[in-house]
Amino acid sequence: MEQISIGSVVKLKSGSPNMTVTGYGKKYGAGKILINLEEDREQVKCQWFDATGTLQQETFPVTSLQLA
Repeated sequence: MEQISIGSVVKLKSGSPNMTVTGYGKKYGAGKILINLEEDREQVKCQWFDATGTLQQETFPVTSLQLA
């Protein structure tokens, strides 16, 4: 079975427009001085155009998505 990765076209399992995966989410990790952001492959950033043609972007858990 094909996995969701950057460039995949996906939709929410509950229904949504087709969205393109553009990156991975970020999570906070403990650093020596500062708390820094680390890649979180359990979350993906998606972009899509809404009904008015406006570009939208949101981060979703991978488990809530399916390939379109």
